Amino acid sequence: MYTEIFHGLYRIELSKLSSSCYLLLSNRNILIDSGTSDDFPLLKQELSKIGISYKDIDIVVNTHEHFDHIGGNLYLQDSAHIMAHRLAAVKIEYGDDEVTMCRVVKQDVVGYKVNVWLNNTDIIKTDDWFLKVIYTPGHTSGCMCLYETRKKILFSGDTVFANGTLSAILNSGSLAEYLNSLQKLKNLDISLLLPAHGKISEHAREDIEVSIIDNIKRFPDAKYLLKSIGII
Repeated sequence: MYTEIFHGLYRIELSKLSSSCYLLLSNRNILIDSGTSDDFPLLKQELSKIGISYKDIDIVVNTHEHFDHIGGNLYLQDSAHIMAHRLAAVKIEYGDDEVTMCRVVKQDVVGYKVNVWLNNTDIIKTDDWFLKVIYTPGHTSGCMCLYETRKKILFSGDTVFANGTLSAILNSGSLAEYLNSLQKLKNLDISLLLPAHGKISEHAREDIEVSIIDNIKRFPDAKYLLKSIGII
């Protein structure tokens, strides 16, 4: 099922196993995350309903290296440029199943390629979109968000969800790094939070603060840490 957020921006929801995908239309069409490989027929169908072919996708950006975000790449990488943070890209290209968890859902772990290995503050630019890479490790070591500086939109992947829903810290991830990433995002002016799972939010700052508080309580010296970053 797809939802038009506004002209030129669509959210595509596939099965429960897949991340949501975001389609950004312009002179070069961008797809943020591609769902599982099994859900590619659904993705192809929804793109057709919007009015484009999967071959009209010019750029695929993976917010991190998990199977539910990269699976569709296998069908898109012959016609689109695949981009990911360099610490996600190396795991995707080398088929690191320990982190991507592809075989858990019987998804092939080999055959993926990443054309552009991104770094923090890199820019992805089209006529209508100006996306800044914000490196946000924690959920995994290769996580990143994309911040549209002019529209004040954050495509947050699995780093931040609506209502401060906790992000799991999985293999290669780190709770300390996750908290540091949330602190970094807290300083951004965000009007619209577009996560890979769950609801869209117009209250990003509150969502981030709730997530910081809930996660920092996992540390034994939580009260000191909360004071040190100015939350209490």
